Amino acid sequence: MNSTITKTVAALAVASMAFLALVGRAGCPHAAGSSAVPRPPKPAFFCKYCGFKASSISSLTAVACIRHPNGPHKGKHALYEGSAKDAYFCKYCGFKASSISSLTASACIRHPSGPHKGKHEPAL
Repeated sequence: MNSTITKTVAALAVASMAFLALVGRAGCPHAAGSSAVPRPPKPAFFCKYCGFKASSISSLTAVACIRHPNGPHKGKHALYEGSAKDAYFCKYCGFKASSISSLTASACIRHPSGPHKGKHEPAL
């Protein structure tokens, strides 16, 4: 009985080696550089005041913001609730920028607090 099991195991080993040689391990998920199971992209969360990027909401809202409306480092980052876009627009004046950080870097002429008394704020 042991000889039958040994012969079966040996035959399976030879067959699997022949198969792997034939396909070049391309279908094996353990092969180097294989992307058999793609990983989903990690979510990113952004501050609506400065564009700071964080991997979680808790890590975003735990840190003081340099462009907070109350003043630099006088408040925490706030979550931008819109989706990622190619261009961002100011909700007060329509100014266009390629990122939240570049949008919020300059003062807004139509800010509710008065001309140039506040930064651009991204529209959702």
